[in-house]
Amino acid sequence: AAGWWFNSMALLADGWHMSSHALAIGLSAFAYAMARRHTQDRRFAFGTWKIEILGGFASAMFLLGVAAWMVIGSVERLFDPKPIHYREAIIVAIVGLAVNVACAFILGQAHDHGHDHHHGHGEPGHHHDLNLRSAYLHVIADAATSVLAIAALAGGMVFGWAWLDPLMGFAGAILVAVWAKGLLRDSSRVLLDAE
Repeated sequence: AAGWWFNSMALLADGWHMSSHALAIGLSAFAYAMARRHTQDRRFAFGTWKIEILGGFASAMFLLGVAAWMVIGSVERLFDPKPIHYREAIIVAIVGLAVNVACAFILGQAHDHGHDHHHGHGEPGHHHDLNLRSAYLHVIADAATSVLAIAALAGGMVFGWAWLDPLMGFAGAILVAVWAKGLLRDSSRVLLDAE
């Protein structure tokens, strides 16, 4: 909302991306709950752990959609620039960065301590928690786009380089797509039982 109000593509891209991590964390929580709920369900012949992998896969697909939207929005702003309220947008971006750093710290602690999941029969011993990794990557990518947004807005405010605003949208899209591609590759291989 602040990105639209202050006419900043950098802030708008950052805001949409931060919204995506809320969905990713929601998907992760849902996947964990479903896996636990169906632990003893014999219909899952090889266990329920792939529900979590499917959550990671869905997050990666959503991230790719966010990246595509960021490119389209940036192209529009490059050809049709609008006046940007830099000071207000920078304040919002700094608050967003603080939220992302706090979330990354919490998820990093959870990842470092590991999780004791009981998924029932058939879970492979070498299973890595791609679902938690997906949520962690979302907030790391969000923090990076927040830093890019702050830099682009500061450059526009101090030097008058308004082109930095849509450029940040392109840079953020590339960053998001690269991380999403890795997660998509890893989760796809597990879902398809690839070597």
